[in-house]
Amino acid sequence: MTIQTAVLRTLYAGGLISMVALAPKTARLLKHADGGRKRRDELYVRIRRAKANLKLSGLVEEDEEGRLRLTEKGERSIEKALMREYVIPEQVRWDGKWRILMFDVREKRRRVRAQLRLLLQGAGFVLLQDSVWVHPYPCDEFVALLRAHLKSGVGELRHVTADALEGDRSLREHFRLS
Repeated sequence: MTIQTAVLRTLYAGGLISMVALAPKTARLLKHADGGRKRRDELYVRIRRAKANLKLSGLVEEDEEGRLRLTEKGERSIEKALMREYVIPEQVRWDGKWRILMFDVREKRRRVRAQLRLLLQGAGFVLLQDSVWVHPYPCDEFVALLRAHLKSGVGELRHVTADALEGDRSLREHFRLS
């Protein structure tokens, strides 16, 4: 994980403790702070460089007291990173239900449609047919995050829980449910 991403995550989460709780991998950066004066100085240089790059990119801005805050662009950037990392928790025992997501996103929002496909694939959904994706585990939280992130309503993105799905053998094999 880059220092820039760690800084963005920290600002997004609201502090160092939140950073470690929400993004445990960033704790690796903290061990450098105890590696002696030289390593601390190197870390501070890297952090200053990351802050400068983030400001140049328009992802953060600094107030008159030197405090950083995320810009709208920065919030969108870190939300995208968090969405790419989202994993739907695998249940100990499958409840036998399929979660089906269907979407109908207008051509004007084709970028949103492409992003939606990447996010669904990244979260482990399988494409059943055009604009219809399926997953075996509860994903209500993920769907709510998708809608909020992509500014989509129920009309664009529909979520269905089905007790059965005709011809689901290949899906059961894919998700190792058989």
